[in-house]
Amino acid sequence: MTIFFFIGLLDDNILFDKTIPYTYLLLMKEESLLVDLIENIFGEPKNLNEYSGQISVDCPVCSYEIKGLSKTDGKGNLEINYISHVYKCWACAETHDTHGHLGKLIEQFGSKKDKKTYKLIRPDKIEKKQKEYKKLELPKEYKRFEEIHPVHVPRKEAWNYLKKRGITQEIIDKYKIGLCIEGEYAGRIIVPSFNKKGELNFFVSRSWNPRAKLKYKNPEAAKDFLIFNESLIDWKKDIYLVEGVFDSFFLDNSIALLGKYVNDNLWEKLYEKAKKDIIVCLDGDAFNDAKNIYDKLNGGALYGRVKLMKLPKDKDVCDLRGQINEYMIQEKE
Repeated sequence: MTIFFFIGLLDDNILFDKTIPYTYLLLMKEESLLVDLIENIFGEPKNLNEYSGQISVDCPVCSYEIKGLSKTDGKGNLEINYISHVYKCWACAETHDTHGHLGKLIEQFGSKKDKKTYKLIRPDKIEKKQKEYKKLELPKEYKRFEEIHPVHVPRKEAWNYLKKRGITQEIIDKYKIGLCIEGEYAGRIIVPSFNKKGELNFFVSRSWNPRAKLKYKNPEAAKDFLIFNESLIDWKKDIYLVEGVFDSFFLDNSIALLGKYVNDNLWEKLYEKAKKDIIVCLDGDAFNDAKNIYDKLNGGALYGRVKLMKLPKDKDVCDLRGQINEYMIQEKE
């Protein structure tokens, strides 16, 4: 019998159509089918990371069993990794055993059809995909400011740029801020990041030329697992979550997200290690993203310890030089 491969032609809406033979489902890409299966059981994801295979949905245990709601709670605390076939709810994993192999979760909440589908695509052996990166090093042209003569024109331009943004010598020393005058990163401020062992795990390069087409030029590295400058974080103190590296200079014990979401590694560390409050303080034009982070974190062991800042729409922490206390809000809007 000849089997034709119609993978590219199958529509999402027919994945769970009872009239479609499972023979055809087997031709689908496993990961795509798993995502559809998870959505079919738990609804639209709150977040989906195709690189890490991580998908977050509302936890039915939290929503129905614990809170007694008639609909899901919108928190997205149930994290499922469809590459490793494991899951964990960050709010109720310890109290209600909401963690383990994905098959256990589908057995508990899936329909007969869902269970049958999962058995067909469940791998005998799970091999986690992981992209390999070269060992990260600072650009060979990277220099600290004290290594370059103060009258050198590019050095003066970089220094004036930092001064204009409120960056002091103390900040430059603390964060090992340097610059590149030549090479791939020429004309850029370099801010390195070090992990808890003091090893370089990333760096941000920012052009000091206001007319530069590309403001930021960063290296290829595993950002999905990055905690920027983890070596400087004291988990026993209040922790600020900010968007950019320059924002982090103005708030003690802050973590630059390099964007508007909390990656899985940071999320886990916050749940396990943060002892005081977590203050979410994104740029003023990203308040909705800040609320999403608040919803995601404010549960389980962190419930009541996540705070939210609402900055003016055209400002960020760096613009305000860290003077943000007046923008704390008591309840999420």
